[in-house]
Amino acid sequence: IHVLHNGVEKKLRKLPLKTKEILFVGRLVEEKGIKLFIDSLENLADRLHDWKFCIAGSSHLGGNEKNSNFAKNCAKKFLKIGKQAYFTGYITHSEVQKLMRSASIVVVPSLWNEPYGLVVAEAMSNGAAVITTLSGGIPEIIGRNGVVIKNINQKKLEKAILTLANDKKILEKYQKLSWQNFE
Repeated sequence: IHVLHNGVEKKLRKLPLKTKEILFVGRLVEEKGIKLFIDSLENLADRLHDWKFCIAGSSHLGGNEKNSNFAKNCAKKFLKIGKQAYFTGYITHSEVQKLMRSASIVVVPSLWNEPYGLVVAEAMSNGAAVITTLSGGIPEIIGRNGVVIKNINQKKLEKAILTLANDKKILEKYQKLSWQNFE
């Protein structure tokens, strides 16, 4: 038996230049951990004053027209963080890839057993350091090439974000590991 994983094409020949940006990409639904991401950044914004935070996504794939009340409330709460925070809503795949190429950190705080976790693979292929959870198929994708949090909670996520944002050596280590070891 051979397992054939889903995949994404690694188009970059070298690690891209990164900006001080922390990114969440995905559907704005509770099980994706979006609230955990927002709550963590609310607490960290003052300590990460030279970083930007971005959420790209909507509650429904393919558009922003039918966003749920949960998604609207998340966007509103996130934008209250201030000038550091920006929300794109639903964007195209090529726009997501562009964000991932420039973001230093991509956070995938899934609270459910993700069958695959495509965002993790895409982030790795774009050389972003990944912070994620020990759930579903995610550990199989990330291996030891990112920060994997067991039993994620706000305190653990904040600690992981601060560690990467404040230690350039560790951040660059995970960016290089993620990009070099992505297949």
